[in-house]
Order: sequence, then structure tokens, then C-alpha cells
Amino acid sequence: MIIKTRVIPPDINHLEMLLRRIKVNHPVTPQVEEMLSTKQAGWHGEQSLDFHLDYLKEPHSILHNLRLHDGHHFFQIDTLILFPTFILIIESKNMKGQISIHREKKEMRRDLEGFQDPVEQAERQRDLLEEWLLRHMGLTVPVDFLVVFTNRKCTLEFDSFDSRIHEKVIRATSLVGAIERKKGFYQEEVLTRVEMMRVGRALADAHQELVPDYMKRFNLNYSDLQKGVRCPECGKYFMRKTPRRWKCAHCHCTSVNAYELALKEYAILVSKTMSIREGQDFLRIGSRHVVYRILSAYAQSTIGGGRYVRYVL
Repeated sequence: MIIKTRVIPPDINHLEMLLRRIKVNHPVTPQVEEMLSTKQAGWHGEQSLDFHLDYLKEPHSILHNLRLHDGHHFFQIDTLILFPTFILIIESKNMKGQISIHREKKEMRRDLEGFQDPVEQAERQRDLLEEWLLRHMGLTVPVDFLVVFTNRKCTLEFDSFDSRIHEKVIRATSLVGAIERKKGFYQEEVLTRVEMMRVGRALADAHQELVPDYMKRFNLNYSDLQKGVRCPECGKYFMRKTPRRWKCAHCHCTSVNAYELALKEYAILVSKTMSIREGQDFLRIGSRHVVYRILSAYAQSTIGGGRYVRYVL
């Protein structure tokens, strides 16, 4: 049973919004594209695990993309599986090329690039989850982990003193077999089905989504963004408000609600509130009355009053 489904992470959506809005040929564009590509690759790697997880035998409960607070900082888990006898963390890596894992040096290398040792990363997640379960639920449950490489175009090599490294770091095609072997190590039932559901719901409720500020991350300002309403057909910011709809001055496409994406992008990239004047500037509308009608219909609520009123997007 899936308690927390896998959904596209907000940071991917936010980076896509930023790429659409950032001015043409902006010098930071290649950095944004590179980060988006990396995050999309990780997302696709996590998605590819679902095929293999479908073959798991019941009973179990699955939670995807957990982000929990340990009392000091947040820690993230790609996939968490609750079994009656133990809990399993799956840390997925979608990397291609020749991957070398050096346990003694606590690092992973791909050509000349260095990365954190994924086993050490998963061990840290295990320790933090055990502490979280004890602190918040009074539970002592065995927690294990697997590091799963999902990209077929990678080769793995190990320079390790850890003789059981092959039981900790695997390919996605070996996932089901590796999980079955893990289940063989844990014989004592510590969670009933009801308790599995209770723990799963508690973890899902404790999840806190990361809302990244990529404008700050890339040192961007409002002036770095393209203004206007984007045409859903040609992608240009040439939509103009007519009495009943929006019309693109470039391709003549019409839309009733094209402005909604613009307001959503403003809320994500600039501010969650908007004044009439800011709406005029961002939507490229001269009339205050038109912007007033748009924001009054779209906004969830308002703050302030009179000429200082701001609309909560």
C-alpha cells in the first residue's frame, strides 16, 4: 500500500517556471538549466523504481519523498518501506558513467567529480529516522537501507574494506531480490498492520515540503524576469487583455485564463502578495480597474486596505 505517493518535486516546477520567466540570453540561464537537468534525472531515477516495487509481496506500506525535521535540521528520504519486521530506506542514484565508491575515503567519484559516499548518506538517514521514531512515537524498530543505482549506463566499482558492500549498493534490477534477502534477516514481527498504518500516517503528516527560493539562489531580481502573460501556444509573452479573453499579438491564439499561470509564477518567484500597481506592471495591463477585477476574482484573500491593499495569490 502506498501511503505517500510520488509527485513531481516543487523544486523542478519552480526551476521550470524560472527558465520560462528569465530574460532571453540571461547569463545565469545555463546554471539554471544544469540544475534542472540534474534534478529531473534524479526524479526519473526515482520513478523507475516503481516498476520494481510493484513486485513486492504484501504486507508493506510505502512512502515516497519524505522530508522530516530531526529537531535541528531536515533530512530527506527518497523511498521508505514499512514491513512488519523492519523499515527499509531506499536511496536512489540516477548516475551514468563509471562510478567508484571508496568507503575508507568516504566518497564517491565519477571521473574527476567527487560526491558524498552514498552509503554514509544512507547510514545517516537510518540513524536520524531511528531517533525520530523513538522521540515522536516511542518506537524502537530495526531500520535498514539500500543504495540503488537506477541508470543502466553506469558501471560500479568498489574500493572498500566493507565486505558486505554488495548487499548495500545495488542496481535497480536487483532491488526485489535484495529486499527479499533483507526480509530474511529480520524474523521478529515488531509492527502489526494497524501499527504500520499508524507509523506511515505519522510520517506522512510530519513531512514538510521544501519550498526553494531560486531567485535568491541565483542572485536574481525582479528586473531579471520577463513581464507579461505567456501565450500557451507559441510561448511568447505577447498576450494582451481584450474585453472577454486574452489574445496573443504574435500567433493570435486566444485564452480565457492564460493570466493564471502568470500569477502563479509571480507568487512562486517574486511574492505571494500583489498590489494593483504590481499587477499592472507584471501582467502589462494599463487599466487599474481590469487588474482589480482579475485580482479580486483570483486572490484567496487580501491584506491591508484602501490604496495599500495587497492580494494574496
